[in-house]
Amino acid sequence: MVLVAVLIVAALLTVIAAGVVFRMRAEVAAAAGQRRGEQAYESAISGLHYAMAVLQNSAGDLDAWYDNPDIFQNQLVADDGASTWYFTIYADDPAARDTLRYGVTDEAGKLNINTAPEEAWLAFENLTSEQVDCLLDYLDADSEPRSEGAEQEYYDGLATPYIIPNGPLATVEELFLVKGFTAAEVYGEDANFNGLLDPNEDDGDSRFPPDNRDGELAPGLRALATVFSSERNVDREGRPRIDINRGSLPRELDLPDETRRFIEAYRADGNTFKHPSELLEMRYEPKQGGRNSRDRQRGSSVESGVGADELPIVMDRLTAGSSGRRRRGAGLVNINTARAEVLAAVPGLDANLAQEIADVRGGLDADTKATVAWLYTQNLLDADEFKTVAPHVTARGYQFSVRCVGFGVPCGRYRVLEAVLDLAGGTPRIAYLRDITRLGLPFALDPELVERTR
Repeated sequence: MVLVAVLIVAALLTVIAAGVVFRMRAEVAAAAGQRRGEQAYESAISGLHYAMAVLQNSAGDLDAWYDNPDIFQNQLVADDGASTWYFTIYADDPAARDTLRYGVTDEAGKLNINTAPEEAWLAFENLTSEQVDCLLDYLDADSEPRSEGAEQEYYDGLATPYIIPNGPLATVEELFLVKGFTAAEVYGEDANFNGLLDPNEDDGDSRFPPDNRDGELAPGLRALATVFSSERNVDREGRPRIDINRGSLPRELDLPDETRRFIEAYRADGNTFKHPSELLEMRYEPKQGGRNSRDRQRGSSVESGVGADELPIVMDRLTAGSSGRRRRGAGLVNINTARAEVLAAVPGLDANLAQEIADVRGGLDADTKATVAWLYTQNLLDADEFKTVAPHVTARGYQFSVRCVGFGVPCGRYRVLEAVLDLAGGTPRIAYLRDITRLGLPFALDPELVERTR
């Protein structure tokens, strides 16, 4: 009996010891896995800071950051002896929906949800008038619902009621709180945010994501709209713009004296400019007896002297109205980077003009595209059309969205981060950051890279 008892105790101790050893090994493996996961995360963070440095030095150079695999694809971070760590920055390519581009995305190339006018939203083909009314009711400060909209009373009646802000959205995903908005409108068919049409995004079944099996990737509002776009009210050299409604134009400004006299005459009669684009081919008849008009006959008019040669300076150096006193303006659409679908929603433009702008800009040099004046100087818009469009557009961006995957070879661990980098405040900062690793690896690792590492 003693021998049997000893054997039983020994067997129990062996089982306990084996369990402890197994648990220790599991803890070691888990710790190693967590460590590799953190290394992947830090590799992705390295990619974000690298993109920030590139943008800080070359934000105005589209070739440097739009699609540049030499600096954004499979960039080495560190080698710890067991694995080699890299990052890749990627984005969808509107011009080639079946391939990736290695670069970042200009948020000013999207329509700003918080500032876009009603007519811009109605121009989006995949939004109904009811959805537009509900969105505008969600954003406006009043409690009076539009004809097809919804205010707080509707949200109070939901199974799980919530208070709407009646103010700007903090993220694009907040659209899910607006009546009528679903994943079909917000995310389109790109369920994993990789910009590629994957098999489950074109199968036509009832499972998520919703798709129409047409062989093309519908991007959704997430690729066309933003809440982050804003810009500094400075010229291309970083100097504060000159408000044409206050003070006088400095002599070093390369504009004709005729333009200076015109601005003075216009303001002397109590008028104010709403936007510097008004000066283009502008004529004005000063009031009888007004300053700078006392020697003119009644009915005579003066010209601004601003044409194709002067317009780039006007659009770069001058501002008008309340914008002259603001340090940052929100919601302007960058004509140099916006998709044709976004340009078509800008007041004063349609689908044909938007596509023409997208086609022409590819052949222009950086100096020409430095201001929005090229819409007029390249004969895409006449003077009246330009004056309608100009207050809604810009030629530069300060906020950029970045998707970065950090990964190790050969361990295969990875982390995927999505961020918005903001350069408008002088010091670059990460304005938005989230981990989207749960959506899976956005694309297969480069086999050649894996083989070289081995």
